[in-house]
Amino acid sequence: MKLFARLIPASLFGRALLTLVFTFGLFGLITFWVIVSYALAPVAQRSASDLASIMVLSARTLRQLPAEMRDDYRTRLAREYQIRLAEERPLTDVNHFFFPYIGQLKRALGDRLGGEVEIVTSVANSERWFWVALDAGGDTVWAGFPRSRVETRPIEGLSVIIGVAVLLIVGSAVILAGRVTQPLNRLSKAAEQVALGYSPAVLSESGPKELANLARQFNATSRRIRELIANRTLLLAGISHDLRTPLTRLRLALEMLPRGTAPALVARMERDIEEMNALITQAIDFGKSLETGNREEIELAALIDDLVAGRPRVIWQRTRPCRYRVDALALRRILTNLLENALRYSQDLVEIHLDCKMATPVIYVLDRGPGIPEAEREAVFRPYYRLETSRSRLTGGTGLGLAVAYQLALSNQMELHLDTRRGGGTAASVRLPPLELEIARGPSNGTAVDAPSAGA
Repeated sequence: MKLFARLIPASLFGRALLTLVFTFGLFGLITFWVIVSYALAPVAQRSASDLASIMVLSARTLRQLPAEMRDDYRTRLAREYQIRLAEERPLTDVNHFFFPYIGQLKRALGDRLGGEVEIVTSVANSERWFWVALDAGGDTVWAGFPRSRVETRPIEGLSVIIGVAVLLIVGSAVILAGRVTQPLNRLSKAAEQVALGYSPAVLSESGPKELANLARQFNATSRRIRELIANRTLLLAGISHDLRTPLTRLRLALEMLPRGTAPALVARMERDIEEMNALITQAIDFGKSLETGNREEIELAALIDDLVAGRPRVIWQRTRPCRYRVDALALRRILTNLLENALRYSQDLVEIHLDCKMATPVIYVLDRGPGIPEAEREAVFRPYYRLETSRSRLTGGTGLGLAVAYQLALSNQMELHLDTRRGGGTAASVRLPPLELEIARGPSNGTAVDAPSAGA
């Protein structure tokens, strides 16, 4: 049963093709059996019966004719019916020869002669002849006919029929299966784009009623999702703008306080205002993270140089020049969020490596922090999700840094991976998109890894 299950194709196209080929093939076999049983076999039996009657009648007629008329009779019989009559046994061929028609002829002759007959073969002028001994009034007469008289070439005909049938069956099955699976494949790719946060192209709503209705419903759903995302972005931008206005007034009020007024309280309020402004900025970034920017060719090492400037806890050894076409603003924001996250949770040094040897460059951000459990590696990309649940700003960030980085990576066809670093900590990697890539993949939950050496 397991072996049978392995033979079943995994794809819908393969299963539909297998079903259609099996159905058409079975129908072809049944049709062939019906034609042979109810058309070809009766015709062959009638032909064998007629030939047996002619042979028996010819042999008996020969014995009844005067001697001077027998040669003329043999000549006419050979010319008109391709049957020869001989009074002596011909030289037979000992080689066995399979010819289904001969079996039917033997049965027909046996019915007329009242016993089993033997048919022997001979070869004359490179042509095979079949001979049978017939009793003609007490004498034995050998009647023979060439194979060409009854040959129909069934093997060649059957081969042509089977070949044409196989081509028609497989061709029809491929066309029918393709008409069903191709729209579903397009729908699957479009659904994958929606799942990754993109706006897919509008699907064609033509074709069979069921598939057209499915495409129509998908297009409507995709359109509603785009509207929801646009409304969310607009809402976040509006709320952020409305919040910054009173924060600005609070800052001005603090600036206008007399000097020496509760310095500790003023300092704490200023920190709260800065944190709220940072939170608003991240909320705006998250709302805009699905927007795709323009790609331009940049020097990746120079971009990283600018990022690590003024960060003494970051180790970065410049590699050979590595130019690549990418959305520089999105990549800068992604790496900034990863660096800030690594510096926040790791008391040790944070390393950055650039691997430019592969077809698509990969940038690694490595820390020696507590790490991220494998079960949480997808959850940390959700907005406002924090591994530390106290919600205290002293023990964690806002929960938007990785969410913004992940959404930016998706919308720009990059791959953001979080893995366990050898020796402890987290290894975050950003794989830049191939120039021909259209659909990005989600995060991976791999095993312990480390980046290549800094000089890679």
